[in-house]
Amino acid sequence: MLLARRTLGPLLNSFRKSSHGHGHTSVPAPVKYTGQSPNGFIEDGWSGARLPIDVRNKWLFAAKAIAFLGIGYWAPFFIVEYQLRKNNAH
Repeated sequence: MLLARRTLGPLLNSFRKSSHGHGHTSVPAPVKYTGQSPNGFIEDGWSGARLPIDVRNKWLFAAKAIAFLGIGYWAPFFIVEYQLRKNNAH
């Protein structure tokens, strides 16, 4: 019991003196976090902040997304057709 009191005593005292909830703090309070605005300098964490196209207009976004995905889907078919026509032309 004496050994436990000697080892746990300083640890318990440090917890009691810490600034958790009792109002008597020896450490100054941290700077208050004011939050991040969507128009701020650093835009990480906002939806659509790192996208290459604007997502505020849903119809323009839909048209650009369809064009972007459509080009990626149809490009191999056009390339194969071009190569087949080029080989048959000789």
